[in-house]
Amino acid sequence: MSRTGTAVDAVDPWLGLDGDTVALLRRARAHLESLEPMIASAESTRRFPVGILKDLTEIGYVSGAVPAERGGLGLSHLQSACLMEEAGRVWASIRTTTNILTLVAELLASAGTDEQRAEFLTPLLAGRRLGWFAITEPEAGSDASSLTTFAERLPSGDYRLSGRKAHITNASYGDFGIVLATVDPALGPRGITAFLVEHADGCRIVPHEHMPVRAVSSCDVVIDRVLVPASRVLGEVGRGLSLAMHGVNAGRLRVSAGCVGIAQACLESSVRHATSREQFGRPIAAFQLVQQLVVDIATSTSAARQLYRAAARLLDDGVDGRVACSMAKYFASESVVRVASAAVQVHGAAAFAEGHPVERMFRDAREATIPEGTSQMQVLQIGKALLGVSALR
Repeated sequence: MSRTGTAVDAVDPWLGLDGDTVALLRRARAHLESLEPMIASAESTRRFPVGILKDLTEIGYVSGAVPAERGGLGLSHLQSACLMEEAGRVWASIRTTTNILTLVAELLASAGTDEQRAEFLTPLLAGRRLGWFAITEPEAGSDASSLTTFAERLPSGDYRLSGRKAHITNASYGDFGIVLATVDPALGPRGITAFLVEHADGCRIVPHEHMPVRAVSSCDVVIDRVLVPASRVLGEVGRGLSLAMHGVNAGRLRVSAGCVGIAQACLESSVRHATSREQFGRPIAAFQLVQQLVVDIATSTSAARQLYRAAARLLDDGVDGRVACSMAKYFASESVVRVASAAVQVHGAAAFAEGHPVERMFRDAREATIPEGTSQMQVLQIGKALLGVSALR
């Protein structure tokens, strides 16, 4: 997927970025492209090659969102998001995996005690530990405040956790996680608390195969009377949901950027195919309807890129940016589904073959409308901000 020097430069993804950011992205792209030979095997076996995460963290994935004083690189929101675009362009499974690791790192950096950061964050940034984040349950997804995983307070002050989490990324190879549980169901959202839980504490991991991002670990986590010391409460008791929401803007921004990366890869592949594939004695690029497809891909990609970068710049300026991040996530995730479908159309039957890059992009694009808040939840949150009326409660 090397950059072409032709039509794709008309929608240059690095146009307008400063020199330091471009240098960061050049390094990331070169490294990501060196990983391409392992994609087919990882997708086929549905096993993410976790050994690649250490080098990715050194480049700026995971570590980039952590302040330098906490052991990270302290990249801007724009730089971190652009890195996620590069990941999406090569392999969406990297974007999905590192997005969750980044969220875990951000929460530890912002809310962890010195002891918690030494035990979990420092080795995470060094590639010696891998984390997951567990909020979703079989009956609690978009309505996170209704989760039922229960944290029983013991006379010793420690907690005993019981419940089941669903669709938890990284859980099959992570060795610890941040688990949200309620200390008192009657308190509603005010009872939800974040706990640091290790696999060795007694969690049972149930992996599931899924259609998109096939190399990514997605599991149920069964927590059956797991004892968690009081020292493993992350942040304040009863503030777990607000802690989780602390990273919502950056998470949506990263998903948006990853979508743009997939769309960019669809554009590059479609340009190459349309200019090399001949029918009726000439390249299919000469046909108006093929040009329509490619132009739509390019325009949607460029528009989504501008949205996520505008949102990133707001966050870098200290603005809340919640609506802008929701808009970027909504538009980019919905757009990449259409873009990937158009790319399949450009490639024709070849794109139906399992293992074809566009076949993988098509599946991976469909995943993006669900995590970090579904498209429907983004609409409701944007609508509330615009109209002042909640459609939920």
